[in-house]
Amino acid sequence: MAPYQPVEVDPKDRRVQYTRLPLDMMDSAGFRKLYADWLRRKRARGTRLPARDDFDPLDLKSVLPRLLLIAVQDDPPDFRYRLAGTATRELTGRELTGQSVLDLLPAQHGRLLWNNLCEMQQTLQPQYVSLSIITRTGEPLSYRVLRLPLGADGETMDMVLVLQDFGLALPLLRKYFERLKELAESGR
Repeated sequence: MAPYQPVEVDPKDRRVQYTRLPLDMMDSAGFRKLYADWLRRKRARGTRLPARDDFDPLDLKSVLPRLLLIAVQDDPPDFRYRLAGTATRELTGRELTGQSVLDLLPAQHGRLLWNNLCEMQQTLQPQYVSLSIITRTGEPLSYRVLRLPLGADGETMDMVLVLQDFGLALPLLRKYFERLKELAESGR
């Protein structure tokens, strides 16, 4: 699989920002546990990546509502949501399963995520990110995301396991996504 090419991002659009954080700064027990599981399963296989099948959904029960799986597709090249936990559906008001990351709103969010996943496809390294959304009133809403590359063959990323932690921003994020949905439905 050839590495995907990054997409153009509007450098003036600051509504969505990703800040990469060191993995040792994970402040959530859920993040630390999932990352430790990813490392353990990778080591057990003796490969660069664990596979999706190495994870039993029952082992992930406590974080399942906040989990996403993104499939890496070759023809045409795309990163598409294969699974979106209930917390994500409730937050965004959208079913993401089957959607491309480039379909995210605002569009800048999808473009930044695409580029982060292109980088992950090349490095095969986990990403711990603080995602900040700036509302129309200029208020920043931040949450954290852990992205872990997976590969059935242990060497090629074919899926990404994502865990989100919305923290205290959850109520404000709900309002933000409700407003985005209204704007999208009205065509504005």
